[in-house]
Amino acid sequence: MSTMATSKELKNTPFAVARPTEIIKDELKARGMSQKELASRMDMQTSNLSRFLKGENITPAIAAKLEVALDIPTEFWLNLQAQYEVDIKNIAIRDEKEREAFNIERMLTNIINLPELYRRLCINSSLFIQDKLDKLEELMGFPVLNLSTQPFILQRCFKKNEKHETDERNETTWLTLAYIKSRDIKPEKQYIDGNAQKAAEEISKSAHLGGITENDIQLVLNKYGIAYSVIPKLEKTPIDAASLQMSGYPSIITTHRYNDMSRLIFNILHELGHIQKHMSFENDNQCSVFVSSENDYSRDNKEEREANEFAEDMLIPKETWKKMMSTSTKNLSNQYILRTLKQLSSEYSLDFNIVAWRYKYESSRYSLYGIKSQPIL
Repeated sequence: MSTMATSKELKNTPFAVARPTEIIKDELKARGMSQKELASRMDMQTSNLSRFLKGENITPAIAAKLEVALDIPTEFWLNLQAQYEVDIKNIAIRDEKEREAFNIERMLTNIINLPELYRRLCINSSLFIQDKLDKLEELMGFPVLNLSTQPFILQRCFKKNEKHETDERNETTWLTLAYIKSRDIKPEKQYIDGNAQKAAEEISKSAHLGGITENDIQLVLNKYGIAYSVIPKLEKTPIDAASLQMSGYPSIITTHRYNDMSRLIFNILHELGHIQKHMSFENDNQCSVFVSSENDYSRDNKEEREANEFAEDMLIPKETWKKMMSTSTKNLSNQYILRTLKQLSSEYSLDFNIVAWRYKYESSRYSLYGIKSQPIL
Protein backbone atom coordinates (compact mmCIF):
# COMPACT_ATOMS: atom_id res chain seq x y z
CA MET A 1 0.00 0.00 0.00
CA SER A 2 1.39 3.42 -0.94
CA THR A 3 1.63 6.03 1.75
CA MET A 4 1.56 9.82 1.60
CA ALA A 5 5.00 11.43 1.69
CA THR A 6 5.93 13.06 4.95
CA SER A 7 6.96 16.72 5.16
CA LYS A 8 10.56 15.61 5.77
CA GLU A 9 10.50 13.39 2.68
CA LEU A 10 9.15 16.24 0.57
CA LYS A 11 11.84 18.60 1.87
CA ASN A 12 14.52 16.01 0.98
CA THR A 13 13.13 15.53 -2.52
CA PRO A 14 15.40 16.96 -5.22
CA PHE A 15 14.20 19.83 -7.36
CA ALA A 16 14.53 17.62 -10.44
CA VAL A 17 15.54 13.99 -10.98
CA ALA A 18 17.16 12.20 -13.90
CA ARG A 19 15.64 9.02 -15.35
CA PRO A 20 17.60 5.84 -14.51
CA THR A 21 18.29 5.36 -18.21
CA GLU A 22 20.28 8.64 -18.14
CA ILE A 23 22.58 6.99 -15.58
CA ILE A 24 23.10 4.12 -18.01
CA LYS A 25 24.01 6.57 -20.79
CA ASP A 26 26.50 8.29 -18.48
CA GLU A 27 28.02 4.90 -17.63
CA LEU A 28 28.42 4.06 -21.31
CA LYS A 29 30.07 7.42 -21.99
CA ALA A 30 32.48 6.97 -19.08
CA ARG A 31 33.46 3.49 -20.34
CA GLY A 32 33.64 4.49 -23.98
CA MET A 33 31.11 1.75 -24.76
CA SER A 34 28.66 2.01 -27.66
CA GLN A 35 24.97 1.19 -27.44
CA LYS A 36 25.55 -1.53 -30.01
CA GLU A 37 28.11 -3.22 -27.70
CA LEU A 38 25.81 -2.90 -24.71
CA ALA A 39 22.94 -4.41 -26.72
CA SER A 40 25.16 -7.33 -27.62
CA ARG A 41 26.19 -7.89 -24.00
CA MET A 42 22.53 -7.71 -22.89
CA ASP A 43 21.42 -10.04 -25.70
CA MET A 44 19.05 -7.37 -27.03
CA GLN A 45 18.42 -5.90 -30.44
CA THR A 46 20.03 -2.47 -30.82
CA SER A 47 16.65 -0.93 -31.74
CA ASN A 48 15.05 -2.32 -28.57
CA LEU A 49 17.91 -0.98 -26.42
CA SER A 50 17.66 2.40 -28.12
CA ARG A 51 13.93 2.53 -27.34
CA PHE A 52 14.60 1.49 -23.73
CA LEU A 53 17.26 4.17 -23.26
CA LYS A 54 14.81 6.88 -24.33
CA GLY A 55 13.18 6.58 -20.90
CA GLU A 56 11.60 3.23 -20.19
CA ASN A 57 11.59 1.81 -16.66
CA ILE A 58 14.17 -0.68 -15.45
CA THR A 59 12.42 -4.00 -14.86
CA PRO A 60 13.91 -6.88 -12.85
CA ALA A 61 14.74 -8.66 -16.12
CA ILE A 62 16.53 -5.60 -17.52
CA ALA A 63 18.34 -5.06 -14.21
CA ALA A 64 19.66 -8.64 -14.35
CA LYS A 65 20.94 -8.13 -17.91
CA LEU A 66 22.60 -4.83 -16.87
CA GLU A 67 24.43 -6.69 -14.11
CA VAL A 68 25.83 -9.15 -16.65
CA ALA A 69 26.71 -6.40 -19.15
CA LEU A 70 28.17 -3.79 -16.80
CA ASP A 71 29.05 -5.80 -13.69
CA ILE A 72 26.84 -3.54 -11.55
CA PRO A 73 24.50 -5.47 -9.15
CA THR A 74 20.86 -5.98 -10.03
CA GLU A 75 19.88 -4.46 -6.68
CA PHE A 76 21.56 -1.18 -7.62
CA TRP A 77 19.42 -0.78 -10.75
CA LEU A 78 16.21 -1.81 -9.01
CA ASN A 79 16.88 0.59 -6.12
CA LEU A 80 17.68 3.33 -8.61
CA GLN A 81 14.36 2.76 -10.38
CA ALA A 82 12.46 2.58 -7.08
CA GLN A 83 14.01 5.82 -5.80
CA TYR A 84 13.24 7.50 -9.12
CA GLU A 85 9.58 6.53 -8.83
CA VAL A 86 9.43 7.81 -5.24
CA ASP A 87 11.09 11.09 -6.24
CA ILE A 88 8.78 11.59 -9.23
CA LYS A 89 5.75 10.98 -7.01
CA ASN A 90 7.04 13.36 -4.32
CA ILE A 91 7.92 16.02 -6.88
CA ALA A 92 4.33 15.86 -8.17
CA ILE A 93 2.98 16.16 -4.62
CA ARG A 94 5.34 19.03 -3.85
CA ASP A 95 4.46 20.82 -7.08
CA GLU A 96 0.78 20.53 -6.24
CA LYS A 97 1.48 21.93 -2.78
CA GLU A 98 3.48 24.73 -4.38
CA ARG A 99 0.54 25.61 -6.64
CA GLU A 100 -1.73 25.72 -3.60
CA ALA A 101 0.86 27.75 -1.68
CA PHE A 102 1.22 30.14 -4.60
CA ASN A 103 -2.54 30.81 -4.53
CA ILE A 104 -2.42 31.32 -0.75
CA GLU A 105 0.54 33.69 -1.05
CA ARG A 106 -1.19 35.64 -3.82
CA MET A 107 -4.28 35.99 -1.64
CA LEU A 108 -2.18 37.12 1.35
CA THR A 109 -0.49 39.83 -0.71
CA ASN A 110 -3.85 41.60 -0.83
CA ILE A 111 -3.69 42.24 2.90
CA ILE A 112 0.00 42.12 3.82
CA ASN A 113 3.42 43.00 2.41
CA LEU A 114 4.81 39.47 2.27
CA PRO A 115 8.27 40.27 0.82
CA GLU A 116 8.88 42.77 3.63
CA LEU A 117 7.48 40.36 6.23
CA TYR A 118 9.79 37.59 5.00
CA ARG A 119 12.74 39.99 5.04
CA ARG A 120 12.05 41.27 8.56
CA LEU A 121 11.63 37.71 9.85
CA CYS A 122 14.78 36.49 8.03
CA ILE A 123 12.80 33.92 6.01
CA ASN A 124 14.93 33.03 2.98
CA SER A 125 13.16 34.24 -0.17
CA SER A 126 14.74 31.40 -2.20
CA LEU A 127 12.84 28.73 -0.28
CA PHE A 128 9.86 26.94 -1.77
CA ILE A 129 6.69 28.96 -1.17
CA GLN A 130 5.23 26.25 1.06
CA ASP A 131 8.41 26.22 3.17
CA LYS A 132 8.18 30.00 3.60
CA LEU A 133 4.54 29.77 4.65
CA ASP A 134 5.36 26.92 7.05
CA LYS A 135 8.05 29.04 8.72
CA LEU A 136 5.63 31.97 8.91
CA GLU A 137 2.97 29.79 10.53
CA GLU A 138 5.52 28.52 13.04
CA LEU A 139 6.39 32.08 14.05
CA MET A 140 2.77 33.28 14.18
CA GLY A 141 1.34 30.24 15.90
CA PHE A 142 -1.74 30.00 13.66
CA PRO A 143 -2.53 29.10 10.00
CA VAL A 144 -1.62 31.88 7.57
CA LEU A 145 -5.11 31.64 6.06
CA ASN A 146 -6.49 32.85 9.40
CA LEU A 147 -4.41 36.04 9.40
CA SER A 148 -7.22 38.41 8.45
CA THR A 149 -9.47 37.00 11.21
CA GLN A 150 -6.95 37.24 14.05
CA PRO A 151 -8.04 39.39 17.02
CA PHE A 152 -4.88 41.53 16.77
CA ILE A 153 -6.04 42.52 13.26
CA LEU A 154 -9.79 42.77 13.83
CA GLN A 155 -9.70 44.38 17.30
CA ARG A 156 -6.95 46.91 16.67
CA CYS A 157 -7.82 50.46 17.64
CA PHE A 158 -6.00 52.83 15.31
CA LYS A 159 -5.27 56.47 15.93
CA LYS A 160 -5.06 57.61 12.32
CA ASN A 161 -3.81 60.83 10.82
CA GLU A 162 -5.56 61.97 7.68
CA LYS A 163 -2.62 64.29 6.87
CA HIS A 164 -0.42 61.31 6.06
CA GLU A 165 -0.84 58.75 3.31
CA THR A 166 -0.95 55.28 4.78
CA ASP A 167 -0.43 51.82 3.33
CA GLU A 168 -2.87 49.41 4.98
CA ARG A 169 -0.87 46.39 3.84
CA ASN A 170 2.21 47.78 5.57
CA GLU A 171 0.15 48.57 8.67
CA THR A 172 -1.00 44.94 8.80
CA THR A 173 2.58 43.82 8.20
CA TRP A 174 3.87 45.91 11.08
CA LEU A 175 1.09 44.66 13.35
CA THR A 176 1.93 41.07 12.44
CA LEU A 177 5.57 41.71 13.28
CA ALA A 178 4.49 43.29 16.58
CA TYR A 179 2.31 40.27 17.35
CA ILE A 180 5.14 37.83 16.60
CA LYS A 181 7.57 39.90 18.67
CA SER A 182 5.13 39.95 21.58
CA ARG A 183 4.90 36.16 21.46
CA ASP A 184 8.68 35.92 21.47
CA ILE A 185 9.58 38.32 24.29
CA LYS A 186 8.02 37.90 27.70
CA PRO A 187 8.65 39.94 30.85
CA GLU A 188 10.51 38.27 33.68
CA LYS A 189 7.77 39.05 36.20
CA GLN A 190 4.04 38.51 36.13
CA TYR A 191 1.82 41.47 35.40
CA ILE A 192 -0.45 42.48 38.27
CA ASP A 193 -3.43 44.79 37.87
CA GLY A 194 -2.32 48.36 38.55
CA ASN A 195 1.29 47.81 37.50
CA ALA A 196 0.86 50.02 34.42
CA GLN A 197 0.01 52.92 36.73
CA LYS A 198 3.10 52.24 38.86
CA ALA A 199 5.34 51.96 35.80
CA ALA A 200 3.98 55.22 34.38
CA GLU A 201 4.58 57.04 37.66
CA GLU A 202 8.15 55.78 37.89
CA ILE A 203 8.96 56.61 34.26
CA SER A 204 7.45 60.08 34.57
CA LYS A 205 9.40 60.84 37.75
CA SER A 206 12.67 59.67 36.19
CA ALA A 207 11.98 61.64 33.02
CA HIS A 208 11.69 64.93 34.92
CA LEU A 209 14.85 64.20 36.88
CA GLY A 210 16.64 64.11 33.52
CA GLY A 211 18.94 61.66 31.77
CA ILE A 212 16.42 58.84 31.38
CA THR A 213 17.27 56.39 28.60
CA GLU A 214 15.23 53.88 26.64
CA ASN A 215 17.05 51.10 28.46
CA ASP A 216 15.96 52.64 31.79
CA ILE A 217 12.35 52.60 30.58
CA GLN A 218 12.61 48.99 29.46
CA LEU A 219 13.94 47.95 32.86
CA VAL A 220 11.03 49.69 34.60
CA LEU A 221 8.47 48.07 32.31
CA ASN A 222 10.02 44.63 32.73
CA LYS A 223 10.01 45.08 36.51
CA TYR A 224 6.24 45.54 36.40
CA GLY A 225 5.56 42.61 34.05
CA ILE A 226 5.33 44.58 30.80
CA ALA A 227 7.35 43.48 27.75
CA TYR A 228 9.01 46.12 25.58
CA SER A 229 10.66 46.06 22.17
CA VAL A 230 11.27 48.17 19.07
CA ILE A 231 10.17 47.34 15.52
CA PRO A 232 11.25 49.96 12.97
CA LYS A 233 8.46 51.52 10.95
CA LEU A 234 7.56 50.56 7.40
CA GLU A 235 7.04 52.94 4.49
CA LYS A 236 3.78 54.93 4.59
CA THR A 237 3.01 53.56 8.03
CA PRO A 238 2.94 56.48 10.48
CA ILE A 239 2.81 54.30 13.58
CA ASP A 240 4.51 55.52 16.75
CA ALA A 241 3.72 52.66 19.11
CA ALA A 242 1.32 49.88 19.99
CA SER A 243 0.22 48.00 23.08
CA LEU A 244 -0.82 44.37 22.90
CA GLN A 245 -2.41 42.08 25.43
CA MET A 246 -1.81 38.39 24.93
CA SER A 247 -1.12 35.22 26.92
CA GLY A 248 -1.83 37.02 30.17
CA TYR A 249 0.74 39.80 29.89
CA PRO A 250 0.94 43.19 28.13
CA SER A 251 3.63 44.37 25.76
CA ILE A 252 4.53 47.74 24.28
CA ILE A 253 6.14 48.05 20.85
CA THR A 254 7.59 51.33 19.54
CA THR A 255 8.93 52.28 16.11
CA HIS A 256 11.48 55.10 16.72
CA ARG A 257 9.67 56.95 13.94
CA TYR A 258 11.05 60.14 15.43
CA ASN A 259 14.35 60.24 17.25
CA ASP A 260 12.86 62.28 20.09
CA MET A 261 13.02 61.05 23.68
CA SER A 262 10.16 63.26 24.90
CA ARG A 263 7.88 61.92 22.21
CA LEU A 264 8.92 58.35 23.00
CA ILE A 265 8.14 58.85 26.69
CA PHE A 266 4.70 60.24 25.86
CA ASN A 267 3.97 57.35 23.47
CA ILE A 268 4.95 54.77 26.07
CA LEU A 269 2.84 56.48 28.75
CA HIS A 270 -0.04 56.59 26.28
CA GLU A 271 0.21 52.82 25.80
CA LEU A 272 0.48 52.34 29.56
CA GLY A 273 -2.80 54.27 29.73
CA HIS A 274 -4.41 51.67 27.49
CA ILE A 275 -3.00 48.84 29.57
CA GLN A 276 -4.19 50.44 32.81
CA LYS A 277 -7.63 51.51 31.64
CA HIS A 278 -8.66 49.30 28.74
CA MET A 279 -7.15 45.85 29.24
CA SER A 280 -8.37 43.07 31.50
CA PHE A 281 -6.08 40.22 32.46
CA GLU A 282 -8.65 37.88 34.00
CA ASN A 283 -8.65 35.78 30.80
CA ASP A 284 -5.24 34.71 29.46
CA ASN A 285 -6.74 34.10 26.01
CA GLN A 286 -8.05 37.65 25.64
CA CYS A 287 -6.39 39.80 22.97
CA SER A 288 -6.45 43.60 22.75
CA VAL A 289 -4.46 45.86 20.46
CA PHE A 290 -4.07 49.64 20.45
CA VAL A 291 -1.99 51.41 17.82
CA SER A 292 -0.68 54.98 18.10
CA SER A 293 -0.29 56.87 14.86
CA GLU A 294 1.13 60.39 14.36
CA ASN A 295 0.77 63.30 16.77
CA ASP A 296 -2.80 64.47 16.26
CA TYR A 297 -4.25 61.75 18.45
CA SER A 298 -7.94 61.27 17.94
CA ARG A 299 -10.15 63.14 20.38
CA ASP A 300 -13.26 61.42 19.06
CA ASN A 301 -12.41 57.94 20.30
CA LYS A 302 -13.14 57.59 24.02
CA GLU A 303 -10.35 55.09 24.68
CA GLU A 304 -7.78 57.15 22.80
CA ARG A 305 -8.85 60.30 24.62
CA GLU A 306 -8.51 58.55 27.97
CA ALA A 307 -5.06 57.22 27.08
CA ASN A 308 -3.96 60.69 25.99
CA GLU A 309 -5.19 62.25 29.21
CA PHE A 310 -3.48 59.51 31.21
CA ALA A 311 -0.13 60.29 29.54
CA GLU A 312 -0.56 64.06 29.73
CA ASP A 313 -1.58 64.08 33.39
CA MET A 314 1.11 61.58 34.31
CA LEU A 315 3.82 63.81 32.87
CA ILE A 316 2.31 67.15 33.91
CA PRO A 317 -0.79 67.19 36.14
CA LYS A 318 -3.77 68.94 34.62
CA GLU A 319 -3.92 71.72 37.20
CA THR A 320 -0.20 72.35 36.91
CA TRP A 321 -0.40 72.65 33.14
CA LYS A 322 -3.41 74.91 33.41
CA LYS A 323 -1.48 77.29 35.67
CA MET A 324 1.55 77.17 33.39
CA MET A 325 -0.55 78.03 30.33
CA SER A 326 -2.71 80.69 32.05
CA THR A 327 -1.09 83.40 29.92
CA SER A 328 -1.74 83.35 26.19
CA THR A 329 1.34 82.95 23.99
CA LYS A 330 -0.50 83.31 20.70
CA ASN A 331 1.26 86.42 19.44
CA LEU A 332 4.44 86.23 21.46
CA SER A 333 7.87 85.89 19.90
CA ASN A 334 9.69 82.59 19.65
CA GLN A 335 12.43 83.83 21.99
CA TYR A 336 9.97 84.95 24.65
CA ILE A 337 8.08 81.63 24.51
CA LEU A 338 11.28 79.64 24.98
CA ARG A 339 12.38 81.79 27.90
CA THR A 340 8.96 81.45 29.51
CA LEU A 341 8.89 77.66 29.07
CA LYS A 342 12.34 77.34 30.63
CA GLN A 343 11.30 79.47 33.60
CA LEU A 344 8.11 77.47 34.10
CA SER A 345 10.00 74.17 33.80
CA SER A 346 12.39 75.29 36.51
CA GLU A 347 9.62 76.66 38.72
CA TYR A 348 7.62 73.42 38.63
CA SER A 349 10.68 71.09 38.61
CA LEU A 350 9.81 69.69 35.22
CA ASP A 351 12.01 68.60 32.33
CA PHE A 352 12.22 71.42 29.78
CA ASN A 353 12.14 69.10 26.75
CA ILE A 354 8.93 67.46 27.95
CA VAL A 355 7.32 70.83 28.65
CA ALA A 356 8.41 72.17 25.26
CA TRP A 357 7.13 69.05 23.45
CA ARG A 358 3.77 69.31 25.23
CA TYR A 359 3.53 72.98 24.31
CA LYS A 360 4.32 72.34 20.64
CA TYR A 361 1.86 69.45 20.57
CA GLU A 362 -1.04 71.42 22.06
CA SER A 363 -0.33 74.70 20.28
CA SER A 364 0.59 73.04 16.97
CA ARG A 365 3.67 75.30 16.83
CA TYR A 366 5.96 72.56 15.58
CA SER A 367 8.17 75.11 13.84
CA LEU A 368 9.21 76.55 17.19
CA TYR A 369 12.98 76.70 16.86
CA GLY A 370 15.64 76.82 19.54
CA ILE A 371 14.58 73.54 21.16
CA LYS A 372 17.01 70.68 20.75
CA SER A 373 15.21 67.42 21.44
CA GLN A 374 16.96 64.74 23.41
CA PRO A 375 17.60 61.90 20.93
CA ILE A 376 16.64 58.32 21.72
CA LEU A 377 19.77 56.81 20.28
